[in-house]
Amino acid sequence: MGKSILIGVIMGGLISWLLGFTIFTGIIIGAIVGGMLYTILAKKNQTAEETQNKFDDNTLQLREEELDIKKERVQTGEVKIHKEVVEEPKTITVPIRREEMVIEAGSDEVYRIPVKEEEIEINKHPVKVAEVSVSKRQIEEIQQVKETIKKETAELEVKGVADVQEDNKKHHPHKK
Repeated sequence: MGKSILIGVIMGGLISWLLGFTIFTGIIIGAIVGGMLYTILAKKNQTAEETQNKFDDNTLQLREEELDIKKERVQTGEVKIHKEVVEEPKTITVPIRREEMVIEAGSDEVYRIPVKEEEIEINKHPVKVAEVSVSKRQIEEIQQVKETIKKETAELEVKGVADVQEDNKKHHPHKK
């Protein structure tokens, strides 16, 4: 480990000098990087030794693929709902009344004077005529997914005379 840290210190000092940082900062960063490199290399060597030991045990590791199923929500469409104001002309017949004053003077003369009459005043106000309900619901379906997976199996080839015990059953010597 000491060699890795020492190499890291030297490299960090040189790099900091070239880049214009303080040499002390470079030495510290170099020491940290050297320690990390030592740790990584030590684990790699340990893994290589474990792999070598596994092969020395006369074992054959059989592997097979497993399926990892993941679900992801994706947008498949969109529904937009909004209100739209539509204008339409409407004609309504409204009877109105008015008053007249009648004055008779002499035999042929008639004078009429209006007194009161009704005027039409129009006011508008909204009235609820319908209601639209908007909601979502979850529907669960079951889908079958087909996929081919690979699987390792052990195959025996027996040549000559050899006792082979398979699945706790003793076999007699075979000749091929």
